[in-house]
Parts: sequence; C-alpha cells; structure tokens
Amino acid sequence: MTRQQKYVAGRTLFYLMLLVIAVYLVFPFYWALRSSVTPDNQLFSTPVQYWPTNPTTGNYQLVLTNGNFLRALANSTVVAVSVTLLSLAIGVLGSYALGRFRFPGRLPVMYLILSMTMFPAIAVLGALFERISSFGLYNQLPALIITYLIFTLPFTVWVLTSFFQEMPKDLEEAAYVDGYSPLQTLCLVMLPLVAPGLVTTGLLAFIGAWNESQPPPRVASRSRGVRSRPPP
Repeated sequence: MTRQQKYVAGRTLFYLMLLVIAVYLVFPFYWALRSSVTPDNQLFSTPVQYWPTNPTTGNYQLVLTNGNFLRALANSTVVAVSVTLLSLAIGVLGSYALGRFRFPGRLPVMYLILSMTMFPAIAVLGALFERISSFGLYNQLPALIITYLIFTLPFTVWVLTSFFQEMPKDLEEAAYVDGYSPLQTLCLVMLPLVAPGLVTTGLLAFIGAWNESQPPPRVASRSRGVRSRPPP
C-alpha cells in the first residue's frame, strides 16, 4: 500500500469514527424529540417507528399549560442562576487565596474541600434539615439555594484554584509595584485572565444545580410553590 493510499484509508477510518461518535451522541436527543411528538398509543408499538406517522404537539401543550410545571421551571431557573453566581463570587475569593498565597494549613484546607465533594447527599440530610429549620428558611427558595450551594461551592473552589495556580507570579508583583491591593489585583488583573475558567466552572455549577434531584431539595421544601422542576 502506497503512502497516499495509507493516508486515504486513515482519513476514511477517522471520519467513520467521528460519524459513529456523532450518531451515538445525537441519537438520544433525537429519540427524546421523537418520543415527545409520538401519540401515547404508539410509544411502544412494534415494529419500531423512527418517526411517528401522526406526530402530535399535545404533550407540549399539556406541559406548557400546566401552572405547576411552569412555576417549578421558574424556581429552577432562579435557584440555578443564584447558586451559580454565589458559587463564583465566593469561590473566586477562596480559590484566589488558596492558589496564590502560601500559609500554614493550606494543603489540609484544600484536601478538606476535595473530601467534601465525595460525601453523598444523603449523608448530610439530618444536619441540613436542622440548620434550615433553625434559620426559619424551611419551604422557601433560599433554602434550596443554600442546599445546592453546599455541593457546588467545594467543586467551584477546587477547580478555580488550579486556574489561579497557573497564572504567572510576575503579574501580581507588577500590580503590587503599581500600588494595587490584593483585592484590586484580583479584580483588575487576575479575573480577566481566568475568565475562561470562570465560564467553564460557572457552566458546570449551573448544570449541577439545574439537574439536582437528590433528597436534599425535598428536605428544603415541601410546597409546590417553591419546588424546582421535577427530575427527568
């Protein structure tokens, strides 16, 4: 086989693999769309139909006219956005301190933060319910925000710390020479440079808060008016 033939065969195999991966990733979304417009009596019909003969929008009409679902969707949006913003605001300060300063106990603090991400949600139910009740936040949206923040904040701090550690130290020294305080250095010099990390971490925190359907939300609220959207 000549070099040109090897090149063509390699590129063909490469694109075939890309096609298989693309189908593997896209097919679940297509099937969800197909199921959403399929009448109930055709969902489990055989042989399998990859597109219904009589598509319907009744499922969408049912959901979009359901006040409880729309309220839960709005609650999920408010909670997820609030959790993301709070995680980034608090996480930036903590990760900057852990990533740029050397102080006694720094490594134990980092490992403690990492260990907090390993605990299952069910392990903190009792203490979480006690704290929420003692603060008078039970059955309110702030209770959900605090609940999700417990799980997203350690992850945010840990990820952002690695971004701050990669920044050159010369940038801080130059800022200090210009008379900047540590807080000014963080806000005016470091944050613009770690903007990609903030976007990435913010998206992951938002997805984590949006998809959260574990027991803690049930502990934080019981009324339909303050519940987030039902789990998929």
